Amino acid sequence: MIPPASPADRASPEVRFGALFEQAPVSIQILAPDGRTLRVNKAWENLWQIHEGSALRAHVFSADYNVLRDPQLIAAGIAACLERAVAGESVTIPAIRYDVAALGGTGPARWVTARAHPIKDSHGNILEVMLMHEDISERIEAETALRTREERFRILVMATNQIVWTNTPDGRVLEDSPSWRAFTGQTYDEWKDFGWLDALHPDDRDGTRALWTACVASRSVFETRYRIRRVDGCYRWMAVKGLPIVDANGAIREWIGANADIHDMVTAQAGLQEQDRRKDEFLAMLAHELRNPLAPISAAAEVLKFSAADEERVRLASMVIGRQVRHMTSLVDDLLDVARVTRGLIQLETACVHVMDIVASAVEQARPLLEARGHAFAIDGDAGGAQVLGDAHRLVQVVANLLNNAAKYTPRGGRITLALACHGAAVTIEVRDNGIGLDHQLLPHVFDLFTQAERSPDRTQGGLGIGLALVRHIVAMHGGTVAAHSGGPGMGSVFTVTLDTVAPDAAGVSASSETAKQTG
Repeated sequence: MIPPASPADRASPEVRFGALFEQAPVSIQILAPDGRTLRVNKAWENLWQIHEGSALRAHVFSADYNVLRDPQLIAAGIAACLERAVAGESVTIPAIRYDVAALGGTGPARWVTARAHPIKDSHGNILEVMLMHEDISERIEAETALRTREERFRILVMATNQIVWTNTPDGRVLEDSPSWRAFTGQTYDEWKDFGWLDALHPDDRDGTRALWTACVASRSVFETRYRIRRVDGCYRWMAVKGLPIVDANGAIREWIGANADIHDMVTAQAGLQEQDRRKDEFLAMLAHELRNPLAPISAAAEVLKFSAADEERVRLASMVIGRQVRHMTSLVDDLLDVARVTRGLIQLETACVHVMDIVASAVEQARPLLEARGHAFAIDGDAGGAQVLGDAHRLVQVVANLLNNAAKYTPRGGRITLALACHGAAVTIEVRDNGIGLDHQLLPHVFDLFTQAERSPDRTQGGLGIGLALVRHIVAMHGGTVAAHSGGPGMGSVFTVTLDTVAPDAAGVSASSETAKQTG
């Protein structure tokens, strides 16, 4: 049985079309071929906030209003699109921002795009033009916000000294990174995919790749340190952190990370660790050096206790005690000396001093150790009458320390030479030996406090490692320089002190001066 027709089914096509037009969810505006608005639906009213009865609505529908001649629409190129629709073409109208309030409506400005369709009769004549509007304000706002964030991110990257990068979900470099290219000198083709590993230090590549691959597989934070080759060829330590960016479905959309240059911090930390290590070694060495004399002093004291009537044994015991006490006093004096130097408390009693007098006094001080170790010693060259302005006692200490250092670090029966030469207004004092030499890693730090080469079985009295530090400070206080050279372990060492000379006629003026030079 056929059900009875509903009232809607019985309505005429015109009524049904009118209901469909009015209730359509899309804003529809019907234009006459001459550009006049003929009718609009409810969605149009809601979009423009121009309702029946408003003054603007009356204007829109007035006979003298023609959208094809509207200045705003002409300026936006919309009038031209509508003219094409009037000519029979379906046209998409570009987005334009309509200020609803300026039009006389209410509510915020909106971004709107439209599609214009010509309505034709059976003969192809244009009857009307149907405009269907789409409010794209939310999309435009989202795109604008995204562009703002991207611009903010770009400016942040440019403002920071960090290297910023983005990778695909599977860990490959996809997008270009100007900061990476500027730092490493790699082109985009060289560093994309996994080419960035080529810029890492060879010792860091395998471990970094394994860690990165594991983090990508486990979707965990990538955090590590590695060295990157800078565009000038130097390797710099970087702190690296990469995070996965997850979408609403929990899938990784991309990875984003940054590299921060921490080379100076790492170097400073390594320096502090090295200083701590040397300090610990020094304290152990100091305890050893101070303890060594105690055994002979204690033994000599026992001899004195039970051999008071034996003058010869008393004399020998006294000599032992005196020698060991002098050794301990020398150690303590060195410690006090280095403390005064590092705190800037040394005062120089300056006068014009003959270089040869300095050398003679220094050799006299060092000769006992040179002879005790059986070294062949020679003086090469002559400073003539060259004089320097300085503290004679301290300059003798410099040369004596260099000679003693050479004697300690040269195996028994070695060869030590003190060479002298004048070069214009400067004189050089050079101490050469054929001893154990200096490792290339130790050479830059040989004048640092508490630095000492490895002890050998025949050099148990190695000192405290402060002699060369005193040499550097004292020479600097005199305006001179000291340098160390070595061909490597077993190749001997050369220490060169360079001092400015003074003219002989300055001797009378300087020698009478008792002014002390405070240094800091």
